[in-house]
Amino acid sequence: MTPSSHWQDVRHIVLTASESINYAPGDILHITPRNFPQDVDRLISLMGWEDQADIPLQFVTGDGSPASTSVSAPPIPFLLGSPGFTLRALLTDYLDIMAIPRRSFFSQIAHFTKDEMHKERLLEFTNPEYIDEFYDYTTRPRRSILEVLAEFDTVKIPWPLVCSVLPVLRGRQFSLASGGKLKTSARGGTRFELLVAIVKYQTVIKRIRQGVCTRYLAALQPGSTLKVQVQKGGLHSSAKQLSDPSVLIGPGTGVAPIRSLLWEKAAMAEEFKKNQNYGPDEQPLALGPVILLYGGHNKAADYFFEDEWEALKAQLNLTVITAFSRDQKKKYYVQDALRENSSVFYELLHEKGGSVFVCGSSGRMPQAVREALIETFQAPLGDSAESRQTAEKYLIDMEKVGRYKQETW
Repeated sequence: MTPSSHWQDVRHIVLTASESINYAPGDILHITPRNFPQDVDRLISLMGWEDQADIPLQFVTGDGSPASTSVSAPPIPFLLGSPGFTLRALLTDYLDIMAIPRRSFFSQIAHFTKDEMHKERLLEFTNPEYIDEFYDYTTRPRRSILEVLAEFDTVKIPWPLVCSVLPVLRGRQFSLASGGKLKTSARGGTRFELLVAIVKYQTVIKRIRQGVCTRYLAALQPGSTLKVQVQKGGLHSSAKQLSDPSVLIGPGTGVAPIRSLLWEKAAMAEEFKKNQNYGPDEQPLALGPVILLYGGHNKAADYFFEDEWEALKAQLNLTVITAFSRDQKKKYYVQDALRENSSVFYELLHEKGGSVFVCGSSGRMPQAVREALIETFQAPLGDSAESRQTAEKYLIDMEKVGRYKQETW
């Protein structure tokens, strides 16, 4: 989606499932990544687990009987009743060897070294008096468990204890970017579309770091199979609210759930057109006006789905307002565009009772948008403390009745 010269690598990823799976705008796809084979091989080599790595395993209880739900659960419950997995499979699919270690990790691995200097240093990281050193060693440089074990190479974790020492590999959540007709695959199954920013950066110690899940996604080849789960998001809307006037604010990859909403609206408009038997020259839209407020860095680099917005104008009463922060000397954000067009937003939200959907980064943007909306509602009332309170109350009331919804991460 972005040119190689852009500061951020953003991918449009399409996944399909053979079965029919229902989801709504704002819903989330939970993806569980896999560790890379070279990282797993390195850990196996560091620990000296080569002879055990590919032998089938099974969880057992303290008395040696197979683990079951009637006794204490195994360290990784979803492997219950799945005999035959190997140590290599555990390290690849279930344990997070790239996580930033917690203090408890250092306390545990200190038991598995005979080197007194290493043991002393590891235990220092568990001491509250050395919290700054712990932070400088782990969090600031984003040092991984694998890197720690490579540096403290005298640590040899007994392989039967691996599930007690290493954390479980957790999935990551991505907002679904597909809605309406985009939810159905060409073969009749379910289609999931994502807009993913690949996490890759340089740390304070000049090492390149990558997000565990986005690194995994970036390396996938067409036809790969993933472990995913659909989860409910925070934008749930009734059919009436989807048909009402709305303002959709989605800077950058925050436009993913906004795109889902727009295509869902387009499907509703198409369905209404069919049911009402409109002629080719008649107005087919039963939906209220929609304003898409899109923000990015540069129009040439990260104006995602621009062609789609133009195409959707034929199906929806859609107005697109953009804010590209780096295309001029003075930075210009979505909140600035909101202020600049305040009368338009006031008409749609205050006079027509429209809804606002805000999606994207959980940093400064959501609060800046809220402030701009308050100023928009205050403007016709004059500049006074009382008018400010009235405007704030209006936005709070919108939120209470579900007319202001926010999905940020």
